[in-house]
Amino acid sequence: EAEKLDLTLVSADAHLMGAMMQMILGSYIKGAWNIRAAWSLYSGVFAERERSPDTVPAPLQCIVDFGVGMFNLVVSLLPSTYIAVAQAVGFSGDREVAMRLLKRSSASGEFWAPFSNLLLLYFYTQLCPMLGISTPDHVGEVDALLASDVARKFPEACLYLWMRGGGERLKGRHEEAQEWLGKAEAVSGS
Repeated sequence: EAEKLDLTLVSADAHLMGAMMQMILGSYIKGAWNIRAAWSLYSGVFAERERSPDTVPAPLQCIVDFGVGMFNLVVSLLPSTYIAVAQAVGFSGDREVAMRLLKRSSASGEFWAPFSNLLLLYFYTQLCPMLGISTPDHVGEVDALLASDVARKFPEACLYLWMRGGGERLKGRHEEAQEWLGKAEAVSGS
């Protein structure tokens, strides 16, 4: 059973990657079709997990939480008219569900945990300020994510250094933000 679920998630990831490539190449209808296929696969395994949690091993639970959380987050950021259309064709756009699943995935310590952690950090440090939806509690969320076990595993990783800069910018510490962004640039070799 676990092997079948693993293959389903590999297929979901493949559909999602294929959709991104198709969108980049301008094949929007094929891309949308593959996005829908990926969502169906992720949400199918998620439903299985909700029905009987013991049938989905921890590493796969982390992947499912990331996939379903990511879809919910992306859909929740769409304009309200698009959210209605997305929900009509079967997507979910619940930001609270997205945050809960991504945080659970990030805290799992499994292989996909850093991806969930980085997506949350990107949401709080980049998307929220850009969309004008930052709140004071986002600073605490960023601090907690940067202090997590998964983030501490990669203290000199370019993306984490960049996110630290974004966290400092949220606090209004622009000089410290510049220092972290400079470190990220130096590590990246740019």
